[in-house]
Amino acid sequence: MIRWSVGVLVVAVLGCASAPTVVVPDTEVAARMRADLTYLASPALEGRLTGTPGNDSAAAFIARRYGVLGLQPVFVAACPTAPACEKSFFEPFRVLGAANRLDVRIRDRTQNVAALVLGTDTVLDKEYVVVGAHYDHIGPSSIYARDSSPFRLVRLGADDNASGTTSVMELARRFAANPTRRSVLFVNFSAEELGLIGSTFFVENAPVPLRDVITMVNLDMVGRLRSDRLVLHTAGADDRFHQLVDSVEKIPPALSFHLIWQPAADEASDQLSFADEHIPVFSPFTELHADYHRAGDIAERINFAGMEKVVDLTERVIRALANGAGRP
Repeated sequence: MIRWSVGVLVVAVLGCASAPTVVVPDTEVAARMRADLTYLASPALEGRLTGTPGNDSAAAFIARRYGVLGLQPVFVAACPTAPACEKSFFEPFRVLGAANRLDVRIRDRTQNVAALVLGTDTVLDKEYVVVGAHYDHIGPSSIYARDSSPFRLVRLGADDNASGTTSVMELARRFAANPTRRSVLFVNFSAEELGLIGSTFFVENAPVPLRDVITMVNLDMVGRLRSDRLVLHTAGADDRFHQLVDSVEKIPPALSFHLIWQPAADEASDQLSFADEHIPVFSPFTELHADYHRAGDIAERINFAGMEKVVDLTERVIRALANGAGRP
C-alpha cells in the first residue's frame, strides 16, 4: 500500500519494531495461506520490488497457482510471427519514469498477473467481479521506506502486500471449486508502490469491457487483524455494500467484526484506479501498524487466523455480488 504522505540485515532492526501477539494457524486454510505468504515474504524474493528478480518470481508463483487451479488466462500474448498468440496470465508493462526515481537499480519492465473463473450463467457470465491485490513491495529501496539504517535493509512486505496476494490466491481456489453466476476475474498488480501504475495500466488495457465490471474488490494489508477491527473502504455503492455485509455476516457460522466504514479515497491503493472509472469498489483493510514500510513487516507477525476470517467475509461479499439479481 502506498500513502501519498509519505547482505540483508532485517534482524538488526526487528527489536525496534512492534511485536504483536500472533495466533499460530490451526486450520488447513490458515496453514496453506501461511505457506504461501512465507514464500512471498521470504528473503529470497527480497521484498518483490517492481523490476527485480524477486518481483518476477512472485509473478511466476501466482501464475503457476492459477494454472494448477484450472483458471483461464485472460491476456493475449505477443507472438513473434503473428499479431497475437496464445492467451497468457501475464500483462507486461513498463514503469520508465518511476524506475528513475528509485535509489536502487531496477528493470523498467514488470507485469500484472490475472486469471478468470468463468460464470455459470450463460447471460450473466458476461459481467465480472474483479478481485485484486498488488504483489509488489519496496524491497531494498529506501525512497518509500519509514525506517533507515547505515546497513542495507530489505523490507519484505509480509502484510503489504503478501497478505492480500495470498488472500486473492485463496479466494481463487474457492471460486474455482465453486463458481458463481457471474464471472470472477482475479488480478495481481505490480508497481502499486510506485504510484498505482499496474492497476492504472490494467484499467486502460482491460481484457474485458470496463462497463461489464460490476465491482472491484481490493485486498491490501489484511494480515494484522487486531481486536476484530476491520476497515471497509467503499465507493460507488455505499448503501448496497452496507446491506450486503450486514446480511452475509449473519450467514452461519456468523462472522463478528468491529467494522469501520471509510471512503475508498482514504487509502491510496489499487481500488482507486477502478473508482476513477466509476466502478463500485470494496476494500477490506486491517489498518496500519508500526511495521508499515519497515523491515519489521515479516511473516512471523501475521495473524493468519485473522486473515482467514477476512477472506471468509470477502468471499461472502463476492458471492453475493456475483450471484445477485442486479448490479450494486
